[in-house]
Amino acid sequence: MSQRLSIFQKLMLGLVLMFLMIVAVFWLVYRLNVNDIQKELKNNKIAEVKFMTSQLTSHFEQVLMNTTTLSEDQSVRSYPYILVNGDQYSKYEAKLNIINKLALTSASTSWNVLITLYYTDQLETVSSDSSLSFSRFSLPVQPRDKWIIHSEDNQPKYYSILSKSYLGPIYLETRVPLDSLRRLLQQYTSGTPLLYDAMNDVVIQNSSDPLSAEATQRIIPLLQGDQGFLTVDENGTQYLLNYMKSDMLDLYFVDYHPMLQFIEPLSRNNTIFVCSIVLLLLLSLIYTLVLRRQVQKPVITLRQAIGRFDRGDYSSRVSDLNSSEFRMLGNSFNRMAENAQRLIEQVLVGELDIREARLRQYQAQINPHFLYNCLNFIQSKASVEDYEAVSAMTLHLGSYCRYVHNIEQPDSTVEQELVMVEHYLSIMHMRKRSITFSIAVSEAIRRYPLPKMILQPLVENCIKHGIETAVGPGKISIEGEEDEQQFRIVIRDNGAGMSEERLASVRKHIDGLTATEGLSGTGTRNVNQRLRLFFGKRSGLAIESTLSEGTAYLLTIQNEKEENPYAAAIIGR
Repeated sequence: MSQRLSIFQKLMLGLVLMFLMIVAVFWLVYRLNVNDIQKELKNNKIAEVKFMTSQLTSHFEQVLMNTTTLSEDQSVRSYPYILVNGDQYSKYEAKLNIINKLALTSASTSWNVLITLYYTDQLETVSSDSSLSFSRFSLPVQPRDKWIIHSEDNQPKYYSILSKSYLGPIYLETRVPLDSLRRLLQQYTSGTPLLYDAMNDVVIQNSSDPLSAEATQRIIPLLQGDQGFLTVDENGTQYLLNYMKSDMLDLYFVDYHPMLQFIEPLSRNNTIFVCSIVLLLLLSLIYTLVLRRQVQKPVITLRQAIGRFDRGDYSSRVSDLNSSEFRMLGNSFNRMAENAQRLIEQVLVGELDIREARLRQYQAQINPHFLYNCLNFIQSKASVEDYEAVSAMTLHLGSYCRYVHNIEQPDSTVEQELVMVEHYLSIMHMRKRSITFSIAVSEAIRRYPLPKMILQPLVENCIKHGIETAVGPGKISIEGEEDEQQFRIVIRDNGAGMSEERLASVRKHIDGLTATEGLSGTGTRNVNQRLRLFFGKRSGLAIESTLSEGTAYLLTIQNEKEENPYAAAIIGR
């Protein structure tokens, strides 16, 4: 039988047997990997739930620590004396001072807490909510030093803790809205989370992805002890139930996740692999029938070299081609690859040099008057002992300068750019209270890469050429939007705006290959050219403006990369 088989038949039979062995070995390894992955998933889920529980505990601890620190404040402790001995103005001024400190303490955490002080001897109430500060005195009736959930009619639910200061007859009430806990649950994206308060018998869920009431009723009786990891079977579907109890409250963080979502990708990959093996087997058999030994090897070698070159390995070369015909093709390919590699490297180096030079040019353009004005602000506030303003200005200015002058990291993200712009706008707001701003950019857009120092020049233009030349208060808004092909960032001001002639000149200035005579600003021009260099010709900067109404800067960035295939290489260097 074997004597009647030709060489190509033997080769095809060997290929079939080899692929069958590969499939069998892969299937065995797949089953072993599924078991190992299930064990690893258990450890990972426990770590994730532990992290979220620790975050929950740390938030409550921070709220209590801030409240305790506030009770020791001199203005809080001296307020009863002012109520007894002070005049009407001093009483009102002292109360406003305490309200401001309560508001600052409330804003020091990521939760929107409400802090209220009750002076029982004077029947006086002071709260971060102004409506409570000037309302009738009423001490809450609830156990002391325990977190209690309140659910009044037509009012949002909230946690409340009432404690007494050891320094005097002062009671402190801290309220944490349950919406703050729901926002914390929204940060957990690897499962379906919920919080269960065993003492108050209350379930807190993510409003955007809640569990059904039936599933919740099945889960709650299973919560035993401080933590656990269970497998729950529901209608033939297995779910992973992972929970942990907070150290401060009788509050459980629960993660409920279908097991199928973990195993399904592995099964899908296994099916894809088997189908790919079968397809590759068929292609190999056809390939063996068509080609001959003296042709097959040189073609494969040449194709492999071309494939590496097409994937970006520009050092790929062909060697050891025995056939003279293919040796000639190989030499031609080698010369072409060498010339193309040299040309591409020259282009990449040139574009990289242009990019770095433009970035250094803009960093060198930072107006020294901006720094002088900030230092003068710090000196003036220090002279009147406004240390909070000095501290805030110093922190914003330090973060701003550190980001701008960090040339070692020339690339950034939308998130980092927005943080730097927020520092800059905070500095401008502290110097001129009439300048306000708002930033509304989704988390999805914030993760995109972005060249450094793209947004700040546009914001500076809004202030310098728009708001400062206009009458009345100025406002700057930064918004983001996204679709399948691109995302956009819009920066608007309500300043002086531009006439149609001026707007046409500016557009010509930023789009032209050379600078327009009479327009000395390079900020917007650099932004437009850098966006096109990094993301392709379909990306860039557009300007819309109306005289006396304001100006809008629209940055459009394409998600597709075919416009500029070397952009990724330039940004990554």
